[in-house]
Amino acid sequence: MGWITPLLLLISSIPERTLSAESAPGFMVATPGKQLVFPVDHGSHPDFRIEWWYITGHLRTKQEARRLGYQATFFRIAQLMAQTPSKPDSKTSQWYLAHMALLDLNEKRFIHQERLHRPPMASAAIQDMDLRHGNWSLKRHEDSVGEHFELVGSVLAEAHFKLTLRPTKPLTLFGDKGYSRKGSQEQAASYYMTYTRLETEGSLQLGDKVWQVSGQSWMDHEVSSSQLGKNQVGWDWISIRFNDGYDVMAYRMRTLDGEADPASTLAWVDPEGQLSQQPLSDAMWQPLEYWKSPDTGITYPIKIALNLPLPHSPERGHFRVIPLYSAQEMKGRISGITYWEGACEVLNADNQVVGEAYMELAGYDGRKLTDTLN
Repeated sequence: MGWITPLLLLISSIPERTLSAESAPGFMVATPGKQLVFPVDHGSHPDFRIEWWYITGHLRTKQEARRLGYQATFFRIAQLMAQTPSKPDSKTSQWYLAHMALLDLNEKRFIHQERLHRPPMASAAIQDMDLRHGNWSLKRHEDSVGEHFELVGSVLAEAHFKLTLRPTKPLTLFGDKGYSRKGSQEQAASYYMTYTRLETEGSLQLGDKVWQVSGQSWMDHEVSSSQLGKNQVGWDWISIRFNDGYDVMAYRMRTLDGEADPASTLAWVDPEGQLSQQPLSDAMWQPLEYWKSPDTGITYPIKIALNLPLPHSPERGHFRVIPLYSAQEMKGRISGITYWEGACEVLNADNQVVGEAYMELAGYDGRKLTDTLN
């Protein structure tokens, strides 16, 4: 069992957004200047230590106007293998971790599940997006209209869903044409590819009822071998779809002194898909209200004020991010780490709802995430 302990420590340092590690000898690392090519780069990159395909969305049922939020994440995690005469070309052994979560706002209920598998129970194709984790799957398709994605998932024995996600904006490559820095070290980076708006339709079974659902989703795909630096303890991340067609992605990498790392980023995507980016400062992201988990005792800043420079304007936008439900805490029964990941709405200065969001808050349990590998 000694060989599995380092792997579980590795997994325990990986909530949805980023990998906690300072270096990854033996693996490729993200570097500037790479030309991402699709659909190949939608697929798996097994020579990198970690990658994940992450989907969140806001849905409503077509009957009874039931309101829902969901998350589905597929991880691929590589472990170096010793070369042997029988397997001279084998460099890594792949593990697959997956998370599913569902918020039923009408019932004030949040459920989630983790899975950890190795092949043949789980897989990630190399040439295109084709992921499988038991009976969970995410696959890219093309038809006469264009590309779309089919997501099949479940949460425990309580919820089952099958969703079709169709992009309404082009793929966004954050950072420098997809090369996204997360810290001062060169290796603290990823390739970061995102569909900010996916029109979503499908079916959801809750208990003995089947609902037809529709809404909007967000899909991230990141590839990395090392992201957090020695002085970083966690991160706050948010995706926002504004009603006027603009989207925001922002991450605040938190340092040991509680301030935003200079690599923290604010990105706007306009209605046509054009990207504008700048550093995110502490003044742009201010906690307003905290929630303490009755299960874990961890306290999270779940309501925040965003004071953001607006794209193509000298003015600033003042927004509040409010969770739809406070208790959207992901407790890591397999991965060993707990974080907050939840559906939110966005209000303007006049208290009007102007958008919907998903926010992630990691590293609030008092542990320094990089310590898990030391």
